Amino acid sequence: MYCKVVFDVPLDRDFDYVVPAELEDKIVPGVRVTAPFGPVLTGGMVTAVSDICTAPEGVKLKEIASVVDKRPLFGSDLFPLMRFMKAHWGGPIGQILFALVPSQPYFKLDNAPTSVYIDVKTPSFKLTPSQDAALKTVRSFPAYEFHPVLFNGPAYTGKTETVLRLAGEVLAGYGQTLITVPDIVAARQFIAEAEERFGAQNVFCWHSRMLLSKKKKYFSAISNGLPCVVIATRSGALLPFKNLRLAAVLDEGDDNYKQEENKPYYHLRDLLLFRAKMHGAALLFVSATPSLELLKMVRSGQVQELPFEQAVPGHAFVPQIKLTDKKSEKSRFLSDFLLEQLSENLTRKETSLLILNRRGYSNAYYCLNCGAYAKCKKCGAILARENTPAHGDRLVCKKCGHTETLQQECPHCHNLIFKSRGGGTQKIVTELTKFFPKAHLLRLDSDTLKTKSGQGFEALGALKSGQADIIVGTRMASGALRGARVTLAAVLDAELELDGPDFRASEKYGQMLFALRGHLSGLADGRLIVQAADKEAYDYAPLLTGDYRAAAETELALREAFSYPPFVRLIKVLIKAKETDLLNAETARLKRLAAPKVLETLGPVWCAKKTDTLKKQYLLFKTDDARWLDLLAVLDSFVPAKKTAVKVSADPYDFY
Repeated sequence: MYCKVVFDVPLDRDFDYVVPAELEDKIVPGVRVTAPFGPVLTGGMVTAVSDICTAPEGVKLKEIASVVDKRPLFGSDLFPLMRFMKAHWGGPIGQILFALVPSQPYFKLDNAPTSVYIDVKTPSFKLTPSQDAALKTVRSFPAYEFHPVLFNGPAYTGKTETVLRLAGEVLAGYGQTLITVPDIVAARQFIAEAEERFGAQNVFCWHSRMLLSKKKKYFSAISNGLPCVVIATRSGALLPFKNLRLAAVLDEGDDNYKQEENKPYYHLRDLLLFRAKMHGAALLFVSATPSLELLKMVRSGQVQELPFEQAVPGHAFVPQIKLTDKKSEKSRFLSDFLLEQLSENLTRKETSLLILNRRGYSNAYYCLNCGAYAKCKKCGAILARENTPAHGDRLVCKKCGHTETLQQECPHCHNLIFKSRGGGTQKIVTELTKFFPKAHLLRLDSDTLKTKSGQGFEALGALKSGQADIIVGTRMASGALRGARVTLAAVLDAELELDGPDFRASEKYGQMLFALRGHLSGLADGRLIVQAADKEAYDYAPLLTGDYRAAAETELALREAFSYPPFVRLIKVLIKAKETDLLNAETARLKRLAAPKVLETLGPVWCAKKTDTLKKQYLLFKTDDARWLDLLAVLDSFVPAKKTAVKVSADPYDFY
C-alpha cells in the first residue's frame, strides 16, 4: 500500500511513501503522519492512498513512521477547499492544507460532547419593519440550501441585532454559526454581547492572539460538530465546521478581510461564498458601506439584497458635517474650527476622535503655503519623496511608477516652495499637547496595539467608558466605535486618504466617512469635521444626505470607465533582488510570460524603503474573468532566478 504526503513547506508537490502493514487500517486522506523528509522525521498530511505505486521506476520509497490522528481533523470539504484556495489565490498545497489543519502533533481532537446546555436570551423590544422582513426572508430559506444575502442599511437600523436573532435560532436548533468581524479590536468588543445572549459556554472567540490552549479546545469542539456561535476574525473562515448553518460577515467592506501578508492568501468574502455553498448554509453580508465587488454581485443577481431603512428608536439623528482647511494660523495640522470644537468638547467632558491614516512621524512632500501635496502628473496620486543611492533624491508615484524632480509648482496657489514634513498620529499627539496640556490624550493604531499593556488597549477601554478626552488613531479606530460615546470625529487629511497608490482609495475613504457619520447619527450632538486642502477632490454631497449607494454608484462608474476591479481582474507581482540589473531582468521576464493573458500591464512601481536590504518593485496585471485563473496559475508556477524572490497576489489590497 502506498500514499501521497504533503508537508508544510514552500514546495508545490506531494511525495510518495510506502505504508507499513501495521498502519494500513489507519492511513486515510486527511490524517496527519510523521515521515522521513530529508534527514529528519517531519509532520505531513496524507492526500491520497493507493495500491499502485506511482513513483518513477527505480526510486526506493521511504516508509511512513507513524500516524498522528485517529480520524481526519477536518471535514469532507478539506480537499475541495484547498483546491479552491489554490486556484483563486495560488500557493503550495502543503501550506494551504496546514493553514486549515494545525501542524502541531499535540493538536488533536478531544472527545468533546456533542450536546450542551443551550439557553438563548432574546431581547423583548419591538423590531422595525426592515428587521421583521429580513427575519421572515431568511427563515423562509429551505434547510441545507445555500443563500447569499446582503443586509444593507445605515448604522443603527438593527442589522446586527437581526444577525444575532438568527444565530440564536440556529444555536437552539443545535447548529453552528460563524460571525466574522474585521479585526481583533472588534472581536473583543463583540464577544461580551454574544456571551450574554448565548451563554459563555456556547460562544467561541477565534483570532490570531488567542492562547494555544483555547485554540485546541475550540478547534476540537467545532470539528466534533458541537453547537456554537463562533465570533472570529477572517481566520475563522478556515475552521473545520461540521454543521455550519449560518455565516455572517459584519462590516463586509472592510479591507482587513483580505489575507495577503502570509500564505495562504485568500479573501474572506469569496472563501465563505464557497464554504457556505459546500455546507448548504445561509450567508449574510452585513454592512452600511458594502464593497463595490459585493454591490456588483447584487446588481448581477448573485446576491439578494435586503434593505434596512428604519432607525431603531432613539437613534434617528442627523450629525453636523463641516469641511475645513487643513491649516490654520495656530497649527500646521489642525484648523481653527477644529481647535475650537475640541476645546468645546473638553469643556463638555466629551470624547473626541481624530483620524489620520498614518502612524509615527511619516513624511510627506507638501506646499508650504496651502498644504496641498505634490501629485503625479500621470495619474494624480500623491508623490512620495525618496533618496536612494541608485536614483538620488526624487519624487516617486507608488501607483503607476512615474518619477519627478523635487522642483514642483502647487496647482492650487502656484507656490514653488515645498517641504517634507512629519504628520503621523504620534506627531498629532505632540501637537495637541501644546494646545491642551491638561487633556487626557491617547493613540489608537497598530503600533500601540502590539502589546496587551500598550496604549492602544487603554484607548479602546476609554472609547467605551468615555474616560479619554482626545483619541488620535488611524482608520482602524473608526471601526472601534461600537458602543462608544464619541461626539466629535475629525478626519485630519482628506488628500492623504484619497491619493494613495491604492485604486480603492476613494472607496475606502467614503466607507470611513459614512461609518463615522453612521456612528454620530446615534447621538443628538454628533459632529463630523473633514479637513481638506481641495474640497472638490471628492463628492461630499452623498455624505451630507447619507446616501452611500449614490457614492458607490459613482465609484462603480469610474472603475468601469478606467478598467479596474470589479470589472477586471487584477494580479500584483512583487519582485525582490539585491542587484538592480537582476531585478529589472526578472521583471522583464515576468512581463513577457504574462503578456498573452493580460489586458494591460502597469508598472514596474518601485516600492523599497530606505531600511530595506533588498530592492523591490511590483507589476500590476489587468486581465478578464476568462483568463485570470490561467494567468494566476502561470505566475504561481514561475521559478525566479537565483538571488531573487517573487510574491504573487491575486485581487491585491496592499500597494504600499
